[in-house]
Amino acid sequence: MSTNQFYELYRQLAALRTDAGNCHSVIAELTLLCCETIRASSPEECLRAADNCLHEIGQSAPLFAVALSCWLTDKALNGLAKVLAHEASVCHLQAATPQAYDLSSVDESRAILAASRLCALHVSPAVSLGWALSLAIAYPASVTALNAARALLQHHMEEYPWTTQRLLASPESPFISLELAQNALAQMEQQQNHLNGLPALRELAMTPEMRLMYASLKRSENREIQRHSEEHSIFGQFFTKQHFKYANKTAVEFSVGDDVKETTLEMMPFQIEVELPLTWRTDPLSGDRTRNRLWKGELE
Repeated sequence: MSTNQFYELYRQLAALRTDAGNCHSVIAELTLLCCETIRASSPEECLRAADNCLHEIGQSAPLFAVALSCWLTDKALNGLAKVLAHEASVCHLQAATPQAYDLSSVDESRAILAASRLCALHVSPAVSLGWALSLAIAYPASVTALNAARALLQHHMEEYPWTTQRLLASPESPFISLELAQNALAQMEQQQNHLNGLPALRELAMTPEMRLMYASLKRSENREIQRHSEEHSIFGQFFTKQHFKYANKTAVEFSVGDDVKETTLEMMPFQIEVELPLTWRTDPLSGDRTRNRLWKGELE
């Protein structure tokens, strides 16, 4: 195994971003090289060598569709597929619309099984929901594909209700004209309107004392997370630490030769909201059974 071979494949994959017409042969060559690397060394060594290639595939919808449908449906290549799914999941973690995939060049049975297993892996809903809806577009005449798309869409509505509604309601959604998506969105909006119309019981609201206790628990949790990250931080061994509190701007000194200069930095809040599967919080045992069923491709 030579890293030059992976680099050459990475160069070809980068060139296929705009024109994915020859992607099947490149993905097949990468698959063969990864299998040889695993046999010659180890899966970990293969993943390290193929990291750039997997990142490039995860950034491209055409490459991702071909690679994932090949790897996620092959038991020997499941390790590669899970890493690739993670790459795409991170890429679309904050996506405002579901990602559309061209599955017309993919075998229908592989595409359906990959869609089911994507849901089992709990990737970003923008990826798994986009793949499920893409089944209905790629195989409009197939009853099996339409039933699979309908079942997986229902899974998203039950497991990720808030995220699914947000993705389907986006005006930029590539599935805005798809009847399946329109019906699902109308159903979710009707359910939300019904919930909003229910009476709110003051007895179920948090008291001021409970809110203070909850805020204190969250602060303690954040401090524990920060302490753990500082203990295992590699950057902390090379960089000094500075604390800034209650400021919109901060002044930072830096050295240029023998001179010490000062510059200001804007302090802006940053956060990421991720909706966890509903069964993780309400019925973990049922969630595990559903996950195993989805991995086997049992959608009935």
